[in-house]
Amino acid sequence: MAISTAIYTTYVMQALRSEAEQNLHERAERLAAVLSQALARPLFDINSAAVNSVVDASGATPEVLVLRVLGPSGAELASYVSPMKEPVASIRVRREIAFSDARRSYPVGAIDLAYSRQQMDTDLNRQIVNTVAANLLLALGIVFSIFVVGRRAARPFADIRTGLEKLTRGETDIKLSGIGREDQVGRLSDAVLRFRDTLTRLRDAERELRDLNGQLEQRIADRTAELTRSIQQARDSQAKLQTIVDTALDAVVRMDLDGRIVGWNRQAEVIFGWKGEEAVGLELDKTIIPPRFRYEHKRGMQRYLTGVSSGVLDTRIEVYALRRNGEEFPIELAITQVRTEERNSYEFCAFIRDISERREREQKLVTANVMAEAANIAKSEFLANMSHEIRTPMSAVIGMAYLALRTELTPKQHDYISKIHRAALTLLGIINDILDFSKIEAGRLEVEAIPFALEDVLANVSSVTAQRAADKQLNYVVEVGPGVPRYVVGDPLRLGQVLINLVNNAVKFTLEGSLELRCELQGTAADGKVLLRFTVRDTGIGMTPQQKSRLFRAFSQANGSTTRQYGGTGLGLSISQQLVRLMGGNIDVQSEVDHGSSFHFELALALSDAAALSVQSAVHQGPSGDAAPDSASRRTARVLLAEDSADNQEVTRALLELQGLDVEVAADGREAVDRLMEAGPRAYDLVLMDLGMPLMDGHEATRLLRADARFNELPIIAVTSHAVAGVQARCLEEGMQDYITKPIDPQRLYSALSRWLGMSMKVIPPVAPLPDSVQGAADARKALTELAALVADFSGESTDYFERARGSLATLLSPQLMARLDHHMEQYEFEAAGKLLADAIGNLEGV
Repeated sequence: MAISTAIYTTYVMQALRSEAEQNLHERAERLAAVLSQALARPLFDINSAAVNSVVDASGATPEVLVLRVLGPSGAELASYVSPMKEPVASIRVRREIAFSDARRSYPVGAIDLAYSRQQMDTDLNRQIVNTVAANLLLALGIVFSIFVVGRRAARPFADIRTGLEKLTRGETDIKLSGIGREDQVGRLSDAVLRFRDTLTRLRDAERELRDLNGQLEQRIADRTAELTRSIQQARDSQAKLQTIVDTALDAVVRMDLDGRIVGWNRQAEVIFGWKGEEAVGLELDKTIIPPRFRYEHKRGMQRYLTGVSSGVLDTRIEVYALRRNGEEFPIELAITQVRTEERNSYEFCAFIRDISERREREQKLVTANVMAEAANIAKSEFLANMSHEIRTPMSAVIGMAYLALRTELTPKQHDYISKIHRAALTLLGIINDILDFSKIEAGRLEVEAIPFALEDVLANVSSVTAQRAADKQLNYVVEVGPGVPRYVVGDPLRLGQVLINLVNNAVKFTLEGSLELRCELQGTAADGKVLLRFTVRDTGIGMTPQQKSRLFRAFSQANGSTTRQYGGTGLGLSISQQLVRLMGGNIDVQSEVDHGSSFHFELALALSDAAALSVQSAVHQGPSGDAAPDSASRRTARVLLAEDSADNQEVTRALLELQGLDVEVAADGREAVDRLMEAGPRAYDLVLMDLGMPLMDGHEATRLLRADARFNELPIIAVTSHAVAGVQARCLEEGMQDYITKPIDPQRLYSALSRWLGMSMKVIPPVAPLPDSVQGAADARKALTELAALVADFSGESTDYFERARGSLATLLSPQLMARLDHHMEQYEFEAAGKLLADAIGNLEGV
């Protein structure tokens, strides 16, 4: 211990001395480096005062004994000597000083530094004394501990020796202090105790052995009786188990590895018709497995016995089984593997359930489902046929009303015809809603994915719904948020249908205030599509939570009085919700009673551009596009109308003749084909082909014409009352260029004719009713004056007012003046229009 302490102390002293020496040199080097940096600039500038200041400042460091600043030639420029009187050990450091600018480094001198070792030696001696003292104390503590431990370690051995001596004398009352220890002493003490216990047990065993011999015969007798009872209980348990199996509702059949039946319960007897004693021992595949499945059964058994896993075990399957009378019937089968008492042997246990009744019920459900689907299809077909039958007379009603409004009528007649026209359009909207609803129910309504301009859809919605809002004096705002793309891919027709429905609902239930249609950009999806949010907000009557919960149900409105007060079928919102869901969104609503409602939905639409839209327009609208509105380009075109209804012939002919077209009528497809074949491909510029005609329908007539290469360039436009899915695609596949549904919308008819005839066609506005002699003239003069005032102010309402007052103005102005005024107003030439109106007012005042 002394040698180890001495060696460790010497090592620690050397380590401390080496560390102190290294620290002293590092401090001296750091001080020299700091002084060199501080003196570089003054030496370069030959600033003696600054040099002396730095040297004098170094005297603040007590460890600096001598500091000499030398010039480049070695001459001493400044120095500092510590005032200490007693000699002190030191170390010396010399460092060259250089000054560096941006281009090079200049040697400007050197410093000699004598650094005191006194403080280091003092601290080192103190540490060495402390270390030696600590090591001595540690050594004394260790020696004392060894002495104490030695005494405690020797005590258990003394106890063991004393205990062994007592055991040799037959005494068992021994005490050992090493009991419970985990070391060798504890284990030796435990061995001594176990030896004592063994001696004690041997002594007791001699006494008990005599008693056991007397009890042995009694125990053997008791054990024999217990074994007899266990055997009887096992027999009773086996009988109970067999009773449970026999009373099970499923057939339980066990089979050994050879494929023979070894178990057959009573339910199996009922299901299959074999008695238990007859079935046991028979081969399973020749008993209950139908012949068509026996080969697969044998192959499955062979694969399983060779170690190949089978998908039949431990699962439920539905197969067919065989009764004793040869009848096949469906079963539900579950097979498990059961270990037997024999070593490494097992059986197969099959649980079989007769599912004949369940299959019969399922078949009835399938039949009922098929019948329901057939009924649904029949209903849809009925609705489609009824739509066709209703649309044919509706086409005559709407067309005749449209034409009548463009004739001279008395105010009362004009009012009656206008109401008839509006009522017919409303009825047509109801028919369209019911047809769309039937398409949705039948799953035959599909949405398109074509490029379109979003602003065109919103502009169309605004133009269709603005008049209703204006009639109720509502503030109607259409806004497009920042960042909304101009061109997207989707179904513009269905999107416009949804927005028109929502806006019309908002107008219907808003008595005063405002409504807003807004489109905002919500973000970009991971697939590159943009997420657009459409919102229709109004200040109308609002709804309660109960009313909102049934809002989107078919044929349902907020309450019973809603239909009586506001009208409607309750289909609009239901259809709109279904359309939005087909487009990948969902309509949500927030509403409070008397605080208005807000309907909104979000759609993810792919981006498109103007080029894709142009291609789409060329494919679906023809290459010619709309002709420029130049009256010089107008020419007389010949149109062949194939239509079987006399009323629709008259309406369509009148609509076409309003545009100056030469119209000929064919009563059926056969007559139309014969007339075209006789006249040749140049005789007609366009054919309007009704699809549902007697003798030969429009489809067959078109196929015959397209089979003749001479008529490849002849435009054929389909006209039909069958507004069901697939008809338009079929028409395009058969070679028709366009598709118009009945009742014919004049605007859409003229647009289609403009595309395929290359002619500009404007919708002719209704003729104003004939005014009363005096009051009519006064109203016309008032309209002329008010229009002149609006035009003079360049008001944006000028064009709207002109359209409303066109009929009254026509009673005062000549057709030539009306044509010029119409041209100026259409081109927003308000200054020229104002001059024309001023001249007209002047001429009237001079009369």
